[in-house]
Amino acid sequence: MTPERYKRLTDWLEGHPALREGIILLNRWLPLVPFVCYPVLLVLLNLRWFTMLTIGRGGGALDFMQVIARAILVPGLAFGLGTILRARLNFPRPYEQPGFVPLVSKETHGNSCPSRHALSAAVLGMVWLYFYPAVGVVMLAIAALICLLRVLSGAHFVRDVLAGAAFGLTFGFVGMWLL
Repeated sequence: MTPERYKRLTDWLEGHPALREGIILLNRWLPLVPFVCYPVLLVLLNLRWFTMLTIGRGGGALDFMQVIARAILVPGLAFGLGTILRARLNFPRPYEQPGFVPLVSKETHGNSCPSRHALSAAVLGMVWLYFYPAVGVVMLAIAALICLLRVLSGAHFVRDVLAGAAFGLTFGFVGMWLL
């Protein structure tokens, strides 16, 4: 996004202060939803595994424990590889352009692509989708909203969040369904 286009957007938001404040608030707090819900998923999965053990389905419990391990490894590897990729690419952030004033001030420079917020939310949404499809759809919708908010806040370009979301969705699909 060019500084001129972004300025038009922020000028329009100045005329809609409730929307502007809502964007700022959601940008700050919405990324916590996947982060907080992921341990909840792991607890639910371990409770299911423990139930399998106690009702005498030991063989199925062993297989399920391997699936739980994937639910831990897939997001961890996606996050780690995404972090390495963005450090190698070291693309600038939108607010590093002359004349670009972000809605939410940040001091970070470079490391813009792929967006780790988008990547993390997408891969966690895919893990939820594997085990609890209805919740997974909601988590993927939250991931899409996080992508939008990262662009509106001025922290990322559209390409950054699309790359992060695509990386997370692909890694989640391959890791949970194809392996």
